[in-house]
Amino acid sequence: MIAFNYIYIGLTILGSLGLFLFGMKLLSESLQKIVGVRMRQSLSSITAKPWKSMFIGLAITSLMQSSSASTVMLISFVNAGLITVLDSIGLIIGANIGTTITTWLITFFGFTFNVRSLALPLIALSIPLYFSSSSKHKSLAEFAMGFAVLFIGLQFLRDSLPNIDPESPIIEFMKGKGSDGLFPLLLIGLIGIGITMIIQSSTATITLTLVLLGEGYINFEVAAALVIGENIGTTATANIAAVIANRKAKRTALSHFLFNIFGALMLIPFFKLSVHGVENFAQWLIQNKDNNLHIQAPLSISLFHSLFNIINGLILINFTKQMEKVTQWFYPLKMDEDSKNTLLYKDNFVTPVSELSIVQASKELLIMCSIVEKMFHLIPKILLEKDEQRFQALASEMQYKEVEMDRLESDINNYLSSIAENNLSTEGSKSVNAMMIIVNNMESMADICYKMMRIIENKNKQKAWFHQVQRDGLNEMFSLVNTSLVLMKKHLEATHILKPEDAEQNEDNLNLLRIKLIEQHLIDQKNNKYPVVSGNFYQQMVVYHEKLGDHAINVIEAIEKSRTKKIKK
Repeated sequence: MIAFNYIYIGLTILGSLGLFLFGMKLLSESLQKIVGVRMRQSLSSITAKPWKSMFIGLAITSLMQSSSASTVMLISFVNAGLITVLDSIGLIIGANIGTTITTWLITFFGFTFNVRSLALPLIALSIPLYFSSSSKHKSLAEFAMGFAVLFIGLQFLRDSLPNIDPESPIIEFMKGKGSDGLFPLLLIGLIGIGITMIIQSSTATITLTLVLLGEGYINFEVAAALVIGENIGTTATANIAAVIANRKAKRTALSHFLFNIFGALMLIPFFKLSVHGVENFAQWLIQNKDNNLHIQAPLSISLFHSLFNIINGLILINFTKQMEKVTQWFYPLKMDEDSKNTLLYKDNFVTPVSELSIVQASKELLIMCSIVEKMFHLIPKILLEKDEQRFQALASEMQYKEVEMDRLESDINNYLSSIAENNLSTEGSKSVNAMMIIVNNMESMADICYKMMRIIENKNKQKAWFHQVQRDGLNEMFSLVNTSLVLMKKHLEATHILKPEDAEQNEDNLNLLRIKLIEQHLIDQKNNKYPVVSGNFYQQMVVYHEKLGDHAINVIEAIEKSRTKKIKK
């Protein structure tokens, strides 16, 4: 019977934590949808300034309510070569500070107010919004539901713990360790690490610590040691995600671990002093409050958690370069690895952070655009090259880039499909759909460049040479297509809607030039101005140039249709 009681209590606690985590997930995902565009713009503006990166990381994690999710996303960004390891360290420091806001929300609403009595009415009020046709209203409803479910789970957790026998071996072990010296507290910290590694959520384990402290099962020193361990344990998520990543991404994951380890090591000599200082400060803050003992426990933990991460962050933000060098020592780059950047999503047990994953995908599109530009600029070089060896080198380069584009198309489309499987905001869905159109068009542009190279290769084999009139026509086409590519890249890089008139005018000019050149070509061929064979090759080149312009305008139109901001004049 006693064993059954322990099993029942254990399952009740796990069920309460499960409900709490589900509420956290719903809350986090709804916040991403509500502020997804702003988060994407923040990540797009990352610079090498550590302080700016720290504040961006703080803001994003505060909005997402999950430092693990934002850290895994950063690892994915570094793995794809979208941000540097140095930039990511500043963001991770900010993420560690940002996650403390969640603890304050739980303390304020879960322990100060009786949110449970408001939770069910809040869910009832959110039902009409949930079934609204407006995606924003639906996201607000999910936010309210997540908020309510989170605190219902917290209340269930608080209700289930009094059923634990206060004289059970585990509780007796935990109770007695606060005054037994440093080593037992280190052991408690290891327990915090282990539990958090299993649950994969420091917020859940810190909440459990808040409840244990509030119910009197552990003292404040033990709770503080658990919090430090939980802070370290949460880095497991990022390091597991980085197992399949490149070495740069592994450095980012390691820096997350090192940040918390360094903080813990710096705290050890001052642990007792800091614990008593925070406890006394919390008592002073609530000395005139009713039921102050009930409030003091969660307030003390929230203060300790925040001060640990803030002070640690303010110290280590000045040593990001040194921290990066430490990670380099653990993960030195191999000779051929510096340029290997790939999307990180395959076989990753962590669910993609959908709204932020769009940032990564959008930056990958810029990589595709850059490859298309390079392929197109190879065309005139290949056309003019007479040396067979140099010609083959240029042709090999073109072929290599075409294969790279095929790989990128497959990877990005698969990645976008994985994002689309999640519940996106309306803006997020529009962005993903537009990106799929863009990827397909840019891959087609790469195919066209490769086909033009093969046309030139066949022309050379048949000893067919272009007349000066043909070369002049192709130069005109090249100039207009180059303008199309420049405009396409400009629209891809912009974070706001641009007026498409310039691109449309350039496309009209390109179409008119194609008509003019083909008409002139037919006249010249009729008059035997140049051989039929070279004329056929010339006509194909003109048509392919015009098709490149068509794909470029398709990309621009897809970009602008997916954006919702006002046009900048």
